[in-house]
Amino acid sequence: MEALSPQRAQQALERAITTIEKESGKPLDAGSREELTRLFTEDGVRAIEELKRAGVNAQLDPRQEDALEAIVEQDGSRPTIPVSENDEIDVKDENLGQWQAVTEKFSSQISAVASSVGRIDVDGRHQGTGFVVKDRFILTNRHVLQGLAVPDGAGDWTFKGQPTITFDANPAENRARQFAIRKRVVLAGPQAIDRFNIDLTKLDFAILECEADGGITFPAPLPLESDADKVVVGRPVFVLGYPAAPAAGVYTSDVLNRLFRHRYGVKRFAPGEIDRGLGGAADGTGETVFAHDATTLGGNSGSCVVDFGNDGQLVVGLHFAGAPKLANYAHANARLQPALANLGLLWKDWISREL
Repeated sequence: MEALSPQRAQQALERAITTIEKESGKPLDAGSREELTRLFTEDGVRAIEELKRAGVNAQLDPRQEDALEAIVEQDGSRPTIPVSENDEIDVKDENLGQWQAVTEKFSSQISAVASSVGRIDVDGRHQGTGFVVKDRFILTNRHVLQGLAVPDGAGDWTFKGQPTITFDANPAENRARQFAIRKRVVLAGPQAIDRFNIDLTKLDFAILECEADGGITFPAPLPLESDADKVVVGRPVFVLGYPAAPAAGVYTSDVLNRLFRHRYGVKRFAPGEIDRGLGGAADGTGETVFAHDATTLGGNSGSCVVDFGNDGQLVVGLHFAGAPKLANYAHANARLQPALANLGLLWKDWISREL
């Protein structure tokens, strides 16, 4: 709620005025300034207060919806960039904006991470995202697993169809790097997850094993952050995953067109920041959860959250949920380490390095 305070609305107003004046090359006229002020500091603050009162079920009028989107989404500061079939992004993409320099600096590392991130399907239907943490082992969310299988009550799972993970950028066109998910759950969070009712105290993770294929090399495992103290507010991060089309009415068509060009289910890179730390992401947050503001949609469940510092490949979090126009939530891998300790995963200390 601190991130959606009236002070943030004022900061957003100031950024908007600065951007407009910079792009136009002249001071903002009084009428436009007055309209922007009303949008951000009147309608916006009312929208924020209603969100504080009613949460994600808040009923907002159209002006309040517009104000909230202007504050949270529409300034272009959290872009989402498609990944190519060779796991690269266009570092000259104008939509990168303020992220262009750091993205170019870490372009090879981003590509290496992207090669180990895949789309999880069942019978070809998109369920979520997963990433490699050990040879043939992938980490994803328990609620993604629940889309593939049902628990049998005896500690095992019954799969509904043929689950796969595809590491190609656009599985609708190419599945050359596809692997069957062996119908065995290595480990999963102990409690059932209701994906429509976010409970930040539950562990929403699962590790699944994939089938070996002699003709295709399985992607390399990604290193996991081992120090929870390095999950710090303001740290620049990026998310790699496969955002899916959102439900109708959650976002306006122009927002989705600008950010996604209405192309979903493809691999995307999304930079952002950690904006709330462990234990402070929301009221009642478990100690494993932090919040970030990279642009994601539903299919990003199971995406990796990677620190832009270090060697550019250290996974600090497992994205598992988002409240539209509020925040995105991830489990800190370092806080999952006790649960994952006996699996032989690649844990790595944080490296101090200037961006």
